[in-house]
Amino acid sequence: MRLYHGTNRTLRRHHRRRKIKKGWILLLAGLGALNVYLIFFKGLPGSQQSSLINEEPATSFATRKQNQNSDCSSKFASQLGEINGISGIRDSGSIVSEPGPHNSSLRFDLEEAQAIAGLRSLDQWCQRISGSIENGDTFVTALSRQGLERSQVFSIIASLRNIMDFRRCRAGERFDMLRSPTGRIERFTYYKSPIVSYRVKRSSKKLVGRQVKENAEVQLASIAIRIKGSVYASLERSGESPALVFELVDIFAWDIDFYIDTHPGDTIKLLVEKIMANDTFVRYGRILAAEYSGDIGDHRAFLYQTANQRIGFYDEHGESLRKAFLKSPLKFSRISSVFGMRVHPILGFSKRHLGVDLAAPRGTPIWAPGDGTVTFAGRKGISGKLVVIRHANGYETIFAHLHSIAKGVRKGARVDQKQVIGTVGSTGRSTGPHLHYGMKKNGNHVNPFGQKFPPADPVPKAQLSGYKNTIAPLLKRLKEISVPPDPTTASITVGRKDAG
Repeated sequence: MRLYHGTNRTLRRHHRRRKIKKGWILLLAGLGALNVYLIFFKGLPGSQQSSLINEEPATSFATRKQNQNSDCSSKFASQLGEINGISGIRDSGSIVSEPGPHNSSLRFDLEEAQAIAGLRSLDQWCQRISGSIENGDTFVTALSRQGLERSQVFSIIASLRNIMDFRRCRAGERFDMLRSPTGRIERFTYYKSPIVSYRVKRSSKKLVGRQVKENAEVQLASIAIRIKGSVYASLERSGESPALVFELVDIFAWDIDFYIDTHPGDTIKLLVEKIMANDTFVRYGRILAAEYSGDIGDHRAFLYQTANQRIGFYDEHGESLRKAFLKSPLKFSRISSVFGMRVHPILGFSKRHLGVDLAAPRGTPIWAPGDGTVTFAGRKGISGKLVVIRHANGYETIFAHLHSIAKGVRKGARVDQKQVIGTVGSTGRSTGPHLHYGMKKNGNHVNPFGQKFPPADPVPKAQLSGYKNTIAPLLKRLKEISVPPDPTTASITVGRKDAG
């Protein structure tokens, strides 16, 4: 029995070996047939490329490799586009610049995940929103008006809190931002001036701000005008900012009253610095030289810093333009009543007028004409609100009918020349807004516009030669500036000057 079973197992093992050998033979035969089919019916691998190589000009291996990689990436991106609902690789002409239903933040996230987002910038998939600060606006209200949520506004504020003073936002200042279709702020820029801006961008899921300063350039501009009407209007017609008038008044305040002394046909020449940023005018810098010519004569001024670090304006001989008293305590005014006998406008009879009345709008600032000490500040009878200042060399000045007295101006207080002591009004016995300006010398009333005051210290003699060498090119250039014959036009030439 054992012999039978042993023999049976041996026969079965031998049979399985024969079946295995037959299976290998069939597999090898099938593979051989497949190779024959591929070789004779499909051709050898690369045969098409070989034929193309033979027909077209030879290219380098690197070029062929690059083309193959490009084809593969294009095919791969196209497949991604089909899978994710994206239109695949887009050239610059087919990129949509404005957000829409098919240009969403979700699409950008998908593209970013598949390394395709770099094909489009933020400007091409975000919505650009621009706005400005309007009168009465705060930073918060201006941004909220553009549809930003309160949390977004506070995120922008938090990013700029340590570098920007939001209380100094002024009407007219602009800002813009990039907002994704889902409402997320990606970029924010606040333009404080042509030179200074504040920029915010998203980094690591939060907004980060920084201050950016553009490179500024200083140019020296030559300006010439012929007066027709007011100096203010004449400068405006010349294409320059009338703000220069206030600088000009400050320079010649000791010699010229720009309301009384100016006449049509008078000329003004200026050499002034202009601060430029990217060819855009930002503001005026220093006036280096100025000239006023007219019925009151020729007056020139040159900016100079002496060895003792005192900066001021001097004439071509080195004499200081600064004097003990200003020509007028008001920048702009007209004489409505002169010093001496006159018919009183209220009393109706002749009466000696112990001062000069200067008509000006209510609220016009009043300068202290010289350094001194306040001896009276308050209301006094027919003078209304009154300020009296004692100066050196026996002089005393009187200011009556004021609308208000400046803070800090009280009996015993020291005031400096050009310090505002109050504003023009019509208090007391007065027919309208004006300033009664009186002056005493050694206790006697004198005409304030008839006095000759000594100038401040001139350029020291030891520095006079250096001063004249410094102003020589400025004086030469002033003389070369041509004044327009037509009073409605102005001649402006701009020359470049190194900054600093």
